[in-house]
Amino acid sequence: MGLISGILMGMIFGVSLMAGWLQMMKYRSGKRIGKAVDIKTLSTLNRDDLRKICGDNYPEWISFPVFEQAKWLNKQLSKLWPFVAEAASAVLKESVEPLLEDYRPTAVNSLKFAKLSLGTVAPKIEGIRVQSLKKGQVTMDIDLRWGGDPNIVLEVDTPVGNIPIQLKDLQVFTVVRVIFHLAEEMPCISALLVALLSEPKPRIDYTLKAVGGSLTGLPGISDMIDDTVESIVTDTLQWPHRIVVPMGGTAVDASEFELKPEGRLTVTVVRANDLKNLEMIGKSDPYVVVHVRPRFKVKTKTIDNNLNPVWNETFELIAEDRETQGLTVEVFDKDIGQDQRLGIAKVRLSELEPEKPKEVNLRLLASLDTLKVKDKKDRGTCTIKQGGTIGCARRRKEDLRSKKRNERSRSYREHDGCGRRVGIRVQYRYRR
Repeated sequence: MGLISGILMGMIFGVSLMAGWLQMMKYRSGKRIGKAVDIKTLSTLNRDDLRKICGDNYPEWISFPVFEQAKWLNKQLSKLWPFVAEAASAVLKESVEPLLEDYRPTAVNSLKFAKLSLGTVAPKIEGIRVQSLKKGQVTMDIDLRWGGDPNIVLEVDTPVGNIPIQLKDLQVFTVVRVIFHLAEEMPCISALLVALLSEPKPRIDYTLKAVGGSLTGLPGISDMIDDTVESIVTDTLQWPHRIVVPMGGTAVDASEFELKPEGRLTVTVVRANDLKNLEMIGKSDPYVVVHVRPRFKVKTKTIDNNLNPVWNETFELIAEDRETQGLTVEVFDKDIGQDQRLGIAKVRLSELEPEKPKEVNLRLLASLDTLKVKDKKDRGTCTIKQGGTIGCARRRKEDLRSKKRNERSRSYREHDGCGRRVGIRVQYRYRR
């Protein structure tokens, strides 16, 4: 009897244990499903939705990454890099050497590559963001980091002889924008647009070393190369400037995708005050260089022996993108050999108020890169004059009204695209 009761009690205990375990697993499964549903719901919320839900208790550590990781792409790039580097080195030498010649400083007779190899370390793609900003286009932003081991030697021909200068410890931090223009025929892409985004600002770090010598015996050569690299990046690669690459298989007019002038900027260089004197005997002989793009510079006449010169000279410059471009003003001291820069200033074109013609006083700095400025002394000011213009939207309305009123006048239609000018000193004359 005791044996039978023991067996029954064991069976009851075992069944109860199994029933309890099944109930627990069912409960845990329900909890997991509920959490998965909650997580899926949370994944659809954006920053504003969370702020509405959390109110003042919104945790600042919550972030919404806009770039997706691409570890698989880095693995493939590492395998392909030896072949990519060899081909890219040849393309870079062919395309960049003409730019070095165009942007070389006046004190340098020639500037070209003696050696160019991109090394064995592949760039690293930190993330990719894909967006469709315009019909018929796909925009891809690539967050790129490169701390490679390239072998780059520049041959600098100066009045004192040829100097080989090596770029060492090269590091690149930038976001590359690639725009795919889609087509209906294979390969379904008619052209690629490649550029570096201006925000965050592209960062290219390197050190210069004279091969078999020292740069200390050549004062200013390091700054000249830095300025040349900065000018090439800003003027040819940084958005809104872009490189257009036509794709095979589809006939395409590449000029359709190139950056086109938006208007003309007319600016008057009025005067400078309290310039820094760099002369041992007498005073500096200043002149001003003005540009929107470094490739297209204009300059004033030189005024001898004067730290408060007055020029009152007017220039016209091409403006291609008012929102991203700026007007750069540089003051130099005319000297025998290499001219020395007294100061530099920059103002964004969007900051010029077209409805309020006025003079603008620009404080001169040793460099636009404030992190590199060691000399904090005052370098004076440079004054320019700006005028006004009709806004873009208003200009188009005026053009349409004028075109309707003068529908029968062929001569007016021929000059309708010139736009309407307002002001005397600075204005934008937009093209249609």
